[in-house]
Amino acid sequence: MIKSLLLLILASLAAFFIAGCKHSEHTHPVVTVSIEPQKWLLERIGGDRIEVRTFLAGDANPESFDPALSVIRDAARSDAFMRMGHLPWENSLIEKVVAGNESLLVVDTSEGIDLIEGSHGHHHHPGMSEVDPHTWSSVKNARIMAANMLKGLQTIDPAGSDYYEKNYRALDASLDSLDKSFASRLAPLKGESFLVWHPSLSYFARDYGLNQIAMGMENKEMTLPMMQKKLDEAASHRAKVFFIQPQMDAGGKAEPIIARTGAVKQVIHPLSPEWQAELEVIVDALLNTSSDNVIADGK
Repeated sequence: MIKSLLLLILASLAAFFIAGCKHSEHTHPVVTVSIEPQKWLLERIGGDRIEVRTFLAGDANPESFDPALSVIRDAARSDAFMRMGHLPWENSLIEKVVAGNESLLVVDTSEGIDLIEGSHGHHHHPGMSEVDPHTWSSVKNARIMAANMLKGLQTIDPAGSDYYEKNYRALDASLDSLDKSFASRLAPLKGESFLVWHPSLSYFARDYGLNQIAMGMENKEMTLPMMQKKLDEAASHRAKVFFIQPQMDAGGKAEPIIARTGAVKQVIHPLSPEWQAELEVIVDALLNTSSDNVIADGK
């Protein structure tokens, strides 16, 4: 009896200590996001009132991503988890995180975005679960993501609602201006094509009337006939630039394609914490390698 009582007391003290640690670790709301581009947006809304943690580092390979238990535990201690929305690894990850904190607020930051089916530009239809997950490559989508983030922050921290609203409005105006700038600069290139290894720029291409030709496939090896078809497509569309993600080009498979097509190689990092700067790199590369070598004003 005494032993059981002692164990109960020790268990209660341990629970109290753990709960105390959970709340003493931070004085600001803690929000965990899936990728760095989300962090870029969220920090501009939350400012110094929040702490943002990220699951996937900007230089990581999402296809081999396997978070440590300590990372999952830290996420469970957050006030909110703002998922990207359609990344393949998110569902199983969320189950593990929520299991450690059933009251955790989960926000789908891609809610309301016009999704693209697969990786080849087809619009999403009801009942089809496979969609292109790279929604953050679009400035228009980023505005929707930011609005979803605002709602999440106002839910977990009502006292900061006005502060978040003010920051959100400033961010939204900035994103609107950025989108208009990109649209103006890329207008002469409408209908032109570019190559990518990993099909991560579908939404960007849709926004500005461009054609993305993906030379690689999601989690699959491309057959020789399929590759030849892609090479023929690249030649017929006179694609001038090939965007490469170092994490995705295992074994330097892109180099023979560059040699065959004559396209200019441009390294990009779509998961970079410098979200806007990465989009600027893409826009500049397209302008500098366009068919007419168009250089637009207003950069």
